Amino acid sequence: MYVPYHQDDGITYGAYDPLNRYLAKHGYEVVVADMAGTGASTGFIGEPFTRREGTEPAEIVQWLADQPWTTGRIGMFGKSYGGITALDAAGQQPDALEAIVPIHTPYQGFRNAYTYGGLFEFLTIGMDWLTLMQALDAKPSSRLDDEGQWKDSWLGRLERMSDREPWLFQFMENNPEESYWEDKNIPVDNIETPTLAVGGWRDPYTEDTLQYFEAIDAPKRLLLGPWRHQMPHRGRESAIDFRKQVVEWFDHFLKDKDNGVLASPEIQVWTELDGGGTNAGQWRGFSQWPTVDDSLSETVAFAVTPDGLESPDTYHGDEVNTTYEFDPTVGISSADPYGVTFEPPATNDDDARTLTFETDRLDNPVELTGTGEVTVRVQSTVADPTVVVRVVDVDPDGQGTLVTTGAVRGRYRDGLDSPADMEPGKEHELTIPLEPKSHIFEEGHQIRVAIGSSFFPVWLPTPERGSFTLRSDPENPTVVRFPGRARKDVTFDDPIEMDQPDDVLPTSPTRAAGESSWETSRERVEGEARATKAHDIQVSLPHGALSRESTHEASVKVDDPASASARNEMRIEFTNDLGDFEVVASNYISHSLCRLNTTVKLDGETVYEESWTK
Repeated sequence: MYVPYHQDDGITYGAYDPLNRYLAKHGYEVVVADMAGTGASTGFIGEPFTRREGTEPAEIVQWLADQPWTTGRIGMFGKSYGGITALDAAGQQPDALEAIVPIHTPYQGFRNAYTYGGLFEFLTIGMDWLTLMQALDAKPSSRLDDEGQWKDSWLGRLERMSDREPWLFQFMENNPEESYWEDKNIPVDNIETPTLAVGGWRDPYTEDTLQYFEAIDAPKRLLLGPWRHQMPHRGRESAIDFRKQVVEWFDHFLKDKDNGVLASPEIQVWTELDGGGTNAGQWRGFSQWPTVDDSLSETVAFAVTPDGLESPDTYHGDEVNTTYEFDPTVGISSADPYGVTFEPPATNDDDARTLTFETDRLDNPVELTGTGEVTVRVQSTVADPTVVVRVVDVDPDGQGTLVTTGAVRGRYRDGLDSPADMEPGKEHELTIPLEPKSHIFEEGHQIRVAIGSSFFPVWLPTPERGSFTLRSDPENPTVVRFPGRARKDVTFDDPIEMDQPDDVLPTSPTRAAGESSWETSRERVEGEARATKAHDIQVSLPHGALSRESTHEASVKVDDPASASARNEMRIEFTNDLGDFEVVASNYISHSLCRLNTTVKLDGETVYEESWTK
């Protein structure tokens, strides 16, 4: 595994400890390598996600293959950044790399900052991940090597950091169509390495996983579960025996074991039941993933009408011609962020602040399995509006649960490579892809489509005040389409079984402990919405101890999208033979101002401090 998260700390002894030890127990040498320019390694990273992040691990793979203590047959695995480098190394086609397991992984450079609709990933990237990387940039390795190389590497990195543009500035200044991102796409078409790919319904990178999986020409299998950005053996909703599956994948391709890993369906999917709750669902097997463009897949369609959602074939009434004033606070009641654990939230407050259209109560279950889309007719008062569509399951008691969502900025309505402002006052037709999902709207439930201008704080809304008018009529309806069908019941003809996690070794870290929280609120006078995410973790290391605390607070005023902002702080403390280190990274992010400050102390004395403003 090749990552920038400091292999001497939490990445080895915290989050990955259960999988690392499980692999080691089954006879594998587990090597976690610091990315060049991070942790205990030498070097420096000017820009992340360039192709050096494929060539470097590919060289390590070849080096490992030449060591007398290996068989010369190497596998790679990792979640998120660890999955990126696994895919990227496989794209270089090193001879010794014979299997990979990428988990919750994007593969296109811009996807590390922007959605497919061109919106900035505010919560997961701008607030959470970039604050973490700001802190790790300045943090030395917690393990001291005898030769003292760690000190030279660390001090050299600090010296160069002061002159480098922070990654936050790089990401926010470069829109998804700009040249900055051109050399940051992984050549997944080159991959000939057997791949076990993993994605999750509540993870940001499900569509990315489906796209790179389709491009790979090699033996492959895909798991799509209900997980957040989390390992499947630790999933809140449906923990499975994923560690055993990883071992079997490597056993087959690295040890030539005939264990039947390719006998399972190519795509294995969790279908949500009971409104999308945390426990109800069924694993199923597919040979391909359905989309609305797939002529072999059945499709369900609902037109937006004055009376709610109905089949386009039966829509013969009046037109919809409704104006919506932008409300950038929508989203705080629907967001289900990774890194915290709670039941899927009720969407009703967000639904009340958007344009909503519903079916009657369903007489029969309706299945959504695949990648759908919404075609929306809008006339905007601004040139670059944000248009967000949420598909919601409404239970018999009236509580809504988010099923899938999609969004696009007006200037990217024709694709990220063809930006063009909308003409204010002119009607435009926008096609908005929905996030992939497998879900059953059960008998007695309703399907709700909510159309608004925000999904805050998950995405940063465009800053202009304004409104759009939604239109739909029988000749040219605003319509939602998704692969699926009406069902007689929820008995499936394609079920598969998944084993529970193997308890031979713990599924959760035994060296690490921590807590997380997620709090949302709304100030009633000014109408300001606020969301706060906090996390702390303590890790027991063989060479000391480490703690990490973070707080991320986003806010926006109901009548001013430009007021969207966030304040973030990450504090890392650790003790080793040299003393007590404290690294504090803080930042402020808004449309008009970004400000960062990083401080490093040793035994209470400041050894580095730098600020950046733009």
